[in-house]
Amino acid sequence: MDKPAILLIGGIDPQGCSGIMTDSQAVSNHGCLPIPLITCLTEQTKAGPSDLGVISADQFMRQYQSIVANIDIAAIKVGLIPNLEIAQAVHTILTQHPVPIIFDPVLATTSDGICISHDVQTYLFEQLLPCISLLTPNIIELQQLTQETDKTLATNSLQRAGLKACLVKGGHANSPWATDYFYNSDHSFYCYTEKQPKFVRGTGCVLAASIASNMALNHDIRDAIVLAKAYVTRGIRQAKNVGPHHVINHADTAFTLDDIPKLCYQSASIGQSFHFPPCPQRLGIYPIVDHIDWVKKLIDVGINTIQLRIKDASPQQKHTAIKQAKAHCHHQTAFFVNDDWQAAIEHQVYGVHLGQEDLHQANLSQIAQAGLRLGVSTHSYWELARALAVNPSYIAFGPVFKTSSKVMPWAPQGIARVKQWQTLLNAQYPLVAIGGINLQRAKQLHATGVGSVAMIFSITKTKDYKAVVRDLIAMW
Repeated sequence: MDKPAILLIGGIDPQGCSGIMTDSQAVSNHGCLPIPLITCLTEQTKAGPSDLGVISADQFMRQYQSIVANIDIAAIKVGLIPNLEIAQAVHTILTQHPVPIIFDPVLATTSDGICISHDVQTYLFEQLLPCISLLTPNIIELQQLTQETDKTLATNSLQRAGLKACLVKGGHANSPWATDYFYNSDHSFYCYTEKQPKFVRGTGCVLAASIASNMALNHDIRDAIVLAKAYVTRGIRQAKNVGPHHVINHADTAFTLDDIPKLCYQSASIGQSFHFPPCPQRLGIYPIVDHIDWVKKLIDVGINTIQLRIKDASPQQKHTAIKQAKAHCHHQTAFFVNDDWQAAIEHQVYGVHLGQEDLHQANLSQIAQAGLRLGVSTHSYWELARALAVNPSYIAFGPVFKTSSKVMPWAPQGIARVKQWQTLLNAQYPLVAIGGINLQRAKQLHATGVGSVAMIFSITKTKDYKAVVRDLIAMW
């Protein structure tokens, strides 16, 4: 389908602040089709719920059969499951759909007026967890579901129960940061934003519905989470008063850079700040070369930004090459060393460029204290979130086009995405486009406003590199 259909299983909030109503708004705003499957018709006001209004399991399943008679489901978001009969029916449904399934476990209402029974909680834990793609409990729900107060013990308990992935929401924690913790069998990270001084209804519902929509649109689960957190952050920032409530705003406006969360791998790094010297907003033509001879040749024909990336050499050979390259640079040269941050510090070059894995392993404090600029590679929204957490001097983004310089697990991003990121970074971080760029494509990218293009083979594999470089410099 051109518009992916998201099955929304949950209850109706008669005041429209949470549940199916706000789920549907979020799904629609992502360009997907919301398909509501109602579990209960709650009766609630600001003072809390007075009745869950549970519908019968037969009626619930008749709703479901009407839906799947004509519509293919691309993802499922599960919310309030009020009793054991509905829980069993939901289990039957989930086993029929090999699609992303996001479960936001509503175990008690916001005002703690009504709690879900222990039998239902036990069934959810034992039967539903193996069926879902991502669980999104807050800290209180995590404790209720697992009967563990320690987060590590609680998440281990969920894994033993067959859960594939979990995002523990931290908005309830006593912290200046709204920090969510994600883990699955391959990855774990903390995703955080600064808390806003507002209490807004329905944020957990919206987060899960946004993740489901993003995954239906083929985003990686990590990107889906980062984009969903940005969606909620923007919605809180633009929240409106509706009666006695602050209600999340489902806007079509673009994210600002402050909406994008930051990402780190240790809890001690949350909120940690680094200060690297700035780079020029327009770094221009940026060759990446693997030999000292290319550094000399390209600087001689007018290149002012260059990176030396040597992979297959001994540490001593790398040190020698970096020393010789720096000696050939003049005071206007922005000379970056790839990966070897310790050698870059020793030789006091202009800057160091790190990929995501190198970023995880490097001592960023030492790089900053040495006064080096830092460039960071990004290929996705979650990698952008990681880069923002370290506050680099510039951000590289790609591959813009298909590239043969190395095997890439990411699809080409395209010129439109470069323009989007250029607008998003909004002059706060210089953007370097990289991947499959030649002279003609450089001309197309120039029109986006991006300040730099990194190039490898289009310069080093051409017959007349001097002519290519002259044309690029003149055009840029």
